[in-house]
Amino acid sequence: MIEAKHSWWARTIFTRYIDKLLKKHFTNFYLANNLPEIPNEFSVIVTPNHISWWDGFLIDIVNRNCIKKTFHIMMLEEQLERYWFFNHLGAYSIHPENSKSIIETAKYTRRILESSQSLVTIYPQGKIESFDSYKLDIKEGLKVFIGKSLQKVKVLPIGFKIHYYEEKLPAIVTRFGELIDAQNVVEDFEYYRQIFIKNINQLSTHALKKEFQSDIFKN
Repeated sequence: MIEAKHSWWARTIFTRYIDKLLKKHFTNFYLANNLPEIPNEFSVIVTPNHISWWDGFLIDIVNRNCIKKTFHIMMLEEQLERYWFFNHLGAYSIHPENSKSIIETAKYTRRILESSQSLVTIYPQGKIESFDSYKLDIKEGLKVFIGKSLQKVKVLPIGFKIHYYEEKLPAIVTRFGELIDAQNVVEDFEYYRQIFIKNINQLSTHALKKEFQSDIFKN
């Protein structure tokens, strides 16, 4: 597998580039609610919905502005080999067709999460789905990456919606779900699934009613 790197030169270039690119394509980056308080001694797994090509960039900017931990994101190995630059920003690989690769990536993920300063991004859907999908496909593979040994780790569902209002360009609307102990996800995945879907439904309501707490673009 390809392990994550964190290069200052890549972070400097990327931050300037992606902030400019997002503001070019979106009018606002709304937060529908406030970030739940994450205890300092806990690392965090963020589990966003997967709706577009933009998703990795969105979670990166949320981390930089709100969560502020060391960024990691799991990517398909073939994609990471193609877009090698992301490796220098904290991306690491998984080969989902290879059971040995899954085990290796799971062990590596747990090692990352031993540091309270770490954030790992895992997409529980495993693939891009429309925000308005009738039934979201939430896979239980998330439990493999948590295992039974991780203790001081929280799981944070995050929802993103790209929504058009009166402007030519769309806005990004974001909502934080309930913060869950990682072991609760392993022991009762159906509870996690309900929390994930509930957050998406609440996000949709916030977007329609224009109920926002803040705008990252205006911070």
